[in-house]
Order: sequence, then C-alpha cells, then structure tokens
Amino acid sequence: MKKIWFTLGLALVLGCNILYAAEAGKDKVISEIGSLVNAQKYQIALTKCNAALQKYPQEAFLYYWRGSIENSTGNRQAALADLNKSIVLDETNAKAFILRGIVKSELGDNEGALEDINKAIELDSNDSAAYSMRACIKLDMGEFDSANEDLDMANKLMNSKQEEK
Repeated sequence: MKKIWFTLGLALVLGCNILYAAEAGKDKVISEIGSLVNAQKYQIALTKCNAALQKYPQEAFLYYWRGSIENSTGNRQAALADLNKSIVLDETNAKAFILRGIVKSELGDNEGALEDINKAIELDSNDSAAYSMRACIKLDMGEFDSANEDLDMANKLMNSKQEEK
C-alpha cells in the first residue's frame, strides 16, 4: 500500500514539475514575442506567435500579440479577429481592450472604440494610455471638453508614475 501511495505521490510531483516547466516555457515564448514586437521585428514575431499558438491555442496573450503584429503591419481585420479571441479568453486584460479600441478607431468605428476604451479604464483606472486614447477618440467625435478632461487625467497619471521613480 505504501508503494502505491509513494508511486502516486511521485507521479503527482513529476506531473506538477512538468506542468510548471510547460508554463515557464509558455511565459518565455510570450516574453520573446513581446520583445520582438517592441523591436518592430514583426515577421519573426509573427512566425514565433503562430508556432506558439499551435502549442498553446488557449493562450490569450498570444492572440493579443498577434493582433498587435497584424495591426502594426496594417492588417486591421485580422488584428480585430485576434483581439476578439484574446478578450474571449481573458476578459480582464485592459491592454487587449485598449488595442482593440485603437483598431476599431482606425476602422472608423469610434463608438465601438469608445466602448472598448471605457472597459479598459474600468479594468485599470490607472492606465494613462487608455485615457490618452479615449481623448483622441473623443476629439475625433467633436467632444472637446470631455477629451480635455481625459488628457488631464492621462497627464496626472503619467506625472504620478514619474514621481514614484
């Protein structure tokens, strides 16, 4: 009986270690893709992202990064589809809502963009980029006073982050 429990315990420990290693590997790939996107190495990032999605098809951040790549290369519809998938998989990622709002704005859907940015602010009220983007959308819609309020808030948040450093 002890041998069975020992074997089961060992299998559980090994299984957890394998799961942890897989999770760490996924996080490393996501980080690498983010670095490539930030360095504007879009083709390499897209190749890595597509390969990672084969292995991790339910990873919201991979769809976020692919959406970012597609948006950066001008493929707005593909970006929108990937960001929609990212948000379905993780409804708490404010950055995905911001980026989807940007894509919607670029496609001329200011109302949809505003909804996404408002959701991003609801999820993270300290994100200055969300307020800046919402101000841009409101300016485009002719809502100048409200846009100015958002710009003031974005500046306030950026200044407070600089003071923390």
